[in-house]
Amino acid sequence: MTTAPPEGRSAVPRDLIDLDLGTLNREVFESGPLLRTELATVFTRSWLFLGHESRLRRPGDFTTAVMGQDHVIVTRSRDGRIRAFLNVCRHRGMRVCRADSGSATRFTCSYHGWSYDGTGALVEVPNHDDGYEGRLPLDRWGLVPVTRVESYRGFVFGCWDEDAAPLAEYLDGYRGVLDWATDGLDEPELVGPIKWRLQGNWKLAAEQFANDTYHPQTAHLSATSLLGVNMPTEGRELGSRYGHGWTIILPEDPNYAAFTFGRDPDSAEPGHQALIHGTVFPNFSMLGDRVLRVWHPRSVDDMEIWSWVLVDASWSPEQRRQAMRMATLTFSSTGIVETDDSENWSEIQAVGGGHVTGRTALNYQMGLGSTTTGDPAVPGFTGEVGHILNDVGARAFYRRWLELMEGPAPTLPQTAPAPMPAPHGH
Repeated sequence: MTTAPPEGRSAVPRDLIDLDLGTLNREVFESGPLLRTELATVFTRSWLFLGHESRLRRPGDFTTAVMGQDHVIVTRSRDGRIRAFLNVCRHRGMRVCRADSGSATRFTCSYHGWSYDGTGALVEVPNHDDGYEGRLPLDRWGLVPVTRVESYRGFVFGCWDEDAAPLAEYLDGYRGVLDWATDGLDEPELVGPIKWRLQGNWKLAAEQFANDTYHPQTAHLSATSLLGVNMPTEGRELGSRYGHGWTIILPEDPNYAAFTFGRDPDSAEPGHQALIHGTVFPNFSMLGDRVLRVWHPRSVDDMEIWSWVLVDASWSPEQRRQAMRMATLTFSSTGIVETDDSENWSEIQAVGGGHVTGRTALNYQMGLGSTTTGDPAVPGFTGEVGHILNDVGARAFYRRWLELMEGPAPTLPQTAPAPMPAPHGH
């Protein structure tokens, strides 16, 4: 079966995805022009994970993040407000902050010394009086601010689209997942990030976490056997209208206890759920309530993975070590589960460049036509729900991807260069 048009490979998103048929052309993982469109629409119109408020407790605290391929600084200013702005000096384009996180009153470019405060305002330019004759309008050359920054349960997100839905609405039913992840913690905080790069398009990972509970029985057979874990059989896949997808199991599943990640399964009440994996569209994923991920596109076939472990600040050193030990054993860059996924994503990317291979459709038909709307375990959720073996999450992911790829780019912050005032006396 092929879907590409006869004239050859296409970079038109509508030609590559047939959601009614449940097929996808693998050019979505191979096309450089598509990546440029993704950066201009998908990553600018979506809410993107920037960090956690546990790194921003006091004025001056900061953390760094990436929005698509745009590097940003996230700060808590003296007025208590959390802000984000491009981590790029307005003079020659250097990053003004190289650290992952910390506390600072200023961010100073190491190239020519332009210096910005915690609000992104340009506050000092070397040789301002003699080099620029005092005429450079400092207030017009501050760091470019991220249009909107909002938090939910301490998880900080940013968005370039001033017309985007509020974050709480955007998260849709995934709010319940974040509630579940943090309700049992007194002081949630993130340990990390650990970073590594991998050959593979970023969507291969984001889509799998949004949906795929089909692969563990094959890809992770050795790992699950070693860990003594049986994969659940009675869970559900959910797909949101905003493209989020996740997998939950309920206490009646005999494998529920293995996926409560340290919680007491005997305290589970009717309606309680356990997250196996999920993705907030487009690229923020979670495993259980412990491992958090962002899949950054570095190029069309290269992703950078940032990974954290969610712990509680009040835990004992042994409890923290235990959480880190389990995350390292399973989902670090060399974890026994992670290496299975890494090999599969890289292999898919490695063989996708063939002319005939690139014209061959991929199958996303599992559960097609058998989903329902809403889930009693997720109050207020109005998206699609299917059996745990179902591609509903992936179809929701690509439905939203296609919608944004075909839609307009948002109006970005004004970055037009400010004119230099005329010299005094002219």
